Amino acid sequence: MVEPIDPINRAHETKPVKKIRPRSEEIRSGEGDEFKVSSFAKTLKKAVEEAKKIPEVRDDKVEILKRKIQDGTYEPNLDALARILRKAGFKG
Repeated sequence: MVEPIDPINRAHETKPVKKIRPRSEEIRSGEGDEFKVSSFAKTLKKAVEEAKKIPEVRDDKVEILKRKIQDGTYEPNLDALARILRKAGFKG
């Protein structure tokens, strides 16, 4: 025989929550919750700050490519381009 499922109203039973307040000496002394930043997080923050200093567009590289295209001397690496496009999901 299959056992009956507990009545639905039991799912709504709750117990009162006891509120915990820090002792006044904990507040004054600075004790209580704290967090520490890992050395990895500190290093990551520095790396992000340095990366933000790098311009999104490198004008010097753009100018070189523009000149090569205008001169007709630009020769893109088509194999590398094909690999990049395949990796990005393009099918040809």
